[in-house]
Amino acid sequence: MNAAQPSPSPVGTIAPPLTTVALVGLGAFGRLAAECIKPHAEVLVHDPKTDDDTVRGLGVRPVGLEDAARAEAVILCVPVQVIPVVCVSLAPSLAEGALVCDVGSVKLRPVEWMLDTLPKHAQVLGTHPLFGPQTAAELGGVAGEPIALCRARVEDATYARVRAFLEQTLSLRVLEITPDEHDQQMAFVQGLTHLIGRAACEVQLPELPTATLAYKRLLQLKCNTECDAPELFEAIEKLNPYAKNARQAFIKAIEEVAGSMDKA
Repeated sequence: MNAAQPSPSPVGTIAPPLTTVALVGLGAFGRLAAECIKPHAEVLVHDPKTDDDTVRGLGVRPVGLEDAARAEAVILCVPVQVIPVVCVSLAPSLAEGALVCDVGSVKLRPVEWMLDTLPKHAQVLGTHPLFGPQTAAELGGVAGEPIALCRARVEDATYARVRAFLEQTLSLRVLEITPDEHDQQMAFVQGLTHLIGRAACEVQLPELPTATLAYKRLLQLKCNTECDAPELFEAIEKLNPYAKNARQAFIKAIEEVAGSMDKA
């Protein structure tokens, strides 16, 4: 497994800012993305499950799917499981050179789906913001937080603009990584943490006056996990091809440790 390291911005590149960004999906992360992007670009939102007045109340513009597809950049803020369907719907209306990004917690399958279903004239970039609304609320923003970028089919000039926007405008820390490296690492980073958090929810860990710092951290993990959508947990555990082995190795280790206690 190769560790992802921040890489420097392209030298000597003057990257013009993004002008129009369309968000497909306005769930918890979609709303965070809208808040972060709207001071710097026109934000269009397509989400049939959210009424137009609610969208306008967030300071962004509701649009149909065809109008969203004509934006300079389209960000798929939808569950990983529906990315293929959304891409098929977007494909006929995408502008020449439009950039399509996902924000999923796994990368191999979403990148493959986007490359397979979107027209050749569309650019494709896999992204994974390694933070969410809870992190932003706790830290008072997203500045300094990491975001993984997986280049798929994107021109150098476009990539330079995206990096400049993320690093210079949003103050995020870019990690360049391949989809395969990403999923290998996320099998541990998210696969195990979400498994532990979900288990902590199932046993209903209580808040106790004797709580140690370690226990408080476990409670925080439980709190973070119980707020996640079921689709997110499913994507992390089932759609990452490396998650099963990591999960099984961890469970085996727990059983061995517990078994050694029973034999004592």
